[in-house]
Amino acid sequence: MNALSPRATVFPLTRRLAAGVALSLVVALPAAAQWAWRDDTGRTVFSDQPPPTSIKKEQILRQPAGNVISAPGLPSAPPAPGNAPASPAAKQAAASPRTVAEQEQEFRKRQQERADAEKKQAEEQALNARKKQECERARGYLRQLEDGVRIARTDAQGNREILDDSQRTAEMARAREVMAATCN
Repeated sequence: MNALSPRATVFPLTRRLAAGVALSLVVALPAAAQWAWRDDTGRTVFSDQPPPTSIKKEQILRQPAGNVISAPGLPSAPPAPGNAPASPAAKQAAASPRTVAEQEQEFRKRQQERADAEKKQAEEQALNARKKQECERARGYLRQLEDGVRIARTDAQGNREILDDSQRTAEMARAREVMAATCN
């Protein structure tokens, strides 16, 4: 009976696993690179950075999708007229992919802006409702004053007094001012 110890079976397995991981990294390294070009010796170079200025445009094999060669000294093609970003920040955003954290931050910013806009709209609606209600009150009071209905009010001592003609005229002027300010 030929029994292998557990250590003897684990060691080759670990070695094979390490070799597989190393091979995966070697194969995946060019795939992770965004730029590929041939240098002056004919060797293919993979990098996540643009090529040096000594590399001609014809030597570039691959570049990030949608990017224009932006290395100093290299000629660059103008952006398509319909796809040109308007601001430098938009150009930078278009040139570099956003990280998950940046996307999350932009999402939260848009969410906050939306909440602020909704809050502002609700406040405006409430203000308009109060103005409308105040306008209706002023209109009703002015109608009563103009109809000649006897209006009584209570003074500071709690005594009831009835408006005379001069007070009625002053109250009508005040009601018209309120209407001018609240009724649109």
